[in-house]
Amino acid sequence: MKLVSFGEYEKERVGVVVGDEIVDLASADASLPTTVLGILEAHALPAVAAGVDSGKGCRIAASSVRLGAPITRPSKIVCVGLNYRDHAEETNSPLPENPLLFSKASSAVIGPNDDVVLPADSQEVDYEVELAVVIGRRAKDVPLELAYDFIAGYAVANDVSARDVQFRQKQWHQGKSYDTFFPFGPYLVTRDEIADPNTLHVQFDLNGRTLQNSNTDNLIFNVPTLVSHISRIMTLYPGDVISTGTPAGVGVFRNPKILLKPGDDMVTTIDGLGTLRNRVK
Repeated sequence: MKLVSFGEYEKERVGVVVGDEIVDLASADASLPTTVLGILEAHALPAVAAGVDSGKGCRIAASSVRLGAPITRPSKIVCVGLNYRDHAEETNSPLPENPLLFSKASSAVIGPNDDVVLPADSQEVDYEVELAVVIGRRAKDVPLELAYDFIAGYAVANDVSARDVQFRQKQWHQGKSYDTFFPFGPYLVTRDEIADPNTLHVQFDLNGRTLQNSNTDNLIFNVPTLVSHISRIMTLYPGDVISTGTPAGVGVFRNPKILLKPGDDMVTTIDGLGTLRNRVK
């Protein structure tokens, strides 16, 4: 299934994408939770599927409504640095021995077609296509072989970064956490729809030019390894997001640099998961 949040900002409803339409779950089964996060917390995915299959839900043209992020306010976003071999090479960095973790404020989350707003105190804002993993149930000390059991599904993310702020501070949180710096979506694709998240093509285009073009088979620490490792450090809850890192091609390490400016069009795509289309303001 492809679960979505749709409608006006901070008033989103929950739906399921079927073809070119969205099934409004509230009209299919009024007893269901009213957010994607609520559905995960209630372990209600089977009931959602039954509601869609019932044929009772109102159907809306997907092109006629705004899509919000599938999880509009996760309790946390855990990001992974230098997690693609090609990205480590372009930064002249050794491959990390353990996942390099940092956090991103959940208030940075925006929808798949919302605008990214450049902050006044940064002159070097960059893009990063990333596979996002969404946790489906409470996860603590998860064995590697059971990691997939704790995943609800996957989405596309763009880890927008204020590089000048990031590099002048020892902690990356501020440079990663400005409002609008985490376009996320366009839907939560449930785990059963993706045979192997470690073999997905990822791509980022800026104004029609492809700048990142890689595959998650270049991940240094793959999806189950990250879930297991992070759960040994912190408890993961339904709706929490693990943003798994970005491949080579980011703007700050190009010569000359390619940095975001007002009017830019960003297109961030992962095979099987969809596309984000965000304009820079």
